[in-house]
Amino acid sequence: MRTSLSPDYQIDAPETRDRVMHFLNGIGVPARYEDGATGFSEGCCIAQGALHVDPACRISTILHEAGHLAITPRRFRSLMNGNLYAGHREMLKVVDEAGVYPDDPLYRAVIQCSDPEATAWAWAAGTELGLPGEEIVRDDEYGGDGEAIRLALQMRAYIGVHGLAHAGFCAIRERNGVAAWPRLHFWTQEVGFPEYVPAGE
Repeated sequence: MRTSLSPDYQIDAPETRDRVMHFLNGIGVPARYEDGATGFSEGCCIAQGALHVDPACRISTILHEAGHLAITPRRFRSLMNGNLYAGHREMLKVVDEAGVYPDDPLYRAVIQCSDPEATAWAWAAGTELGLPGEEIVRDDEYGGDGEAIRLALQMRAYIGVHGLAHAGFCAIRERNGVAAWPRLHFWTQEVGFPEYVPAGE
């Protein structure tokens, strides 16, 4: 991965954006261009588990919003629509009503679906695509803390990295030949409901 921008590198180049969109569709995150698309993030919106992207949207925004879908267990992705908080609440309600135990992989996945994990996923995806850090997380993003967040991600000190690890996406440190952050074991969260029936039912 590039660590700094070369003088001839163009941020948000259309061909790079196309490559990102192709990557997302290839890993199972539905993404399509839509003129004027916008939502919580400018130029990009999530609609019933799919990503709608204005052709001028920042690549950093596309990666981050895609991260929200990728880290959400497939069973619940259709709940992600517009304001993600409503989808998160419904997802937690379903898991609670199903009696999923706190130590179950599905429960762990559900509680690791917050904004820091989406940021960490975006960094891993951008790294996989060979993008410079300054394009994956821009300086003026995250309330102007983009540079500090990039540094934390590079040092494996960002909270979202640990959230992804708890959800099974990655290892913090390489062990027994298993690659560590920012390499992911898988790109989308596919864990489903446990086979067992909770006690008392």
